[in-house]
Amino acid sequence: MATPLHAGSYNTKPRRMRAATFASSSVTPNEVNSEPTCYYGLQSPILMAKTKKNAGRRFHGCAKFDSPSCCNFFMWVDPKIPNHVRDMIVDLLERNQTLFESS
Repeated sequence: MATPLHAGSYNTKPRRMRAATFASSSVTPNEVNSEPTCYYGLQSPILMAKTKKNAGRRFHGCAKFDSPSCCNFFMWVDPKIPNHVRDMIVDLLERNQTLFESS
């Protein structure tokens, strides 16, 4: 299960990285700033996994994520999270949910 980054989550907007200068590299700023598109050809939003296995791990998903016509596009943004870090994230998400429900 994944949740789009929206109000109530701990990161409200996808962040766009500024292009670095690559004097001796074949990577161009356009390649660095290119945003993936889903199978519909729409800009793919950055979503966040809320499962225990991949808690907090960001990925690109279909632009129609909440729609029945979702194309199931998927691409990880973040590398795999070590188990001890994942467990800490799960604990923090659960505590956050408890605080949110009690207020």
